[in-house]
Amino acid sequence: MTQPTYASGLLFTKAHRLVRARIYVVLDSYGLNPSYWAILGAAVSAPDGIRLATVAKLMDVKAPLVTMLSSHLIKEGLINRIPHHSDKRAKLLVATHKGKKLASQIETELVAEISALMNGVNVRDARSFQSTLEAIIANAENLQV
Repeated sequence: MTQPTYASGLLFTKAHRLVRARIYVVLDSYGLNPSYWAILGAAVSAPDGIRLATVAKLMDVKAPLVTMLSSHLIKEGLINRIPHHSDKRAKLLVATHKGKKLASQIETELVAEISALMNGVNVRDARSFQSTLEAIIANAENLQV
């Protein structure tokens, strides 16, 4: 690093806070938070449904938390929890029509928010940034073992 670690930490913290605030504004207007959004997005992305355990792994949380959070989305009519077709012990989360429609609307708004935040950043730098974040996550996960 060419600058002191505290300077990078300040930049990261400020960027994270500002991005998070913009995302929360959009999600809050729909009664959602990032955890609900992650679960809804995972269900929408899996047309045949996604295992609760898979969502928990993607979110890096325990399965009971996903069960609890998904109950709110079920109550709102955005997803359904159904038995897995071949493994009756497993549960699948499946997006409803209402959930798919809402997810599409939210995705459009979030893309606009993120695009505004990325204004002036070229595609190559944005891809490099994403690759850097993925490498940091992979390194951090390897260090936890």
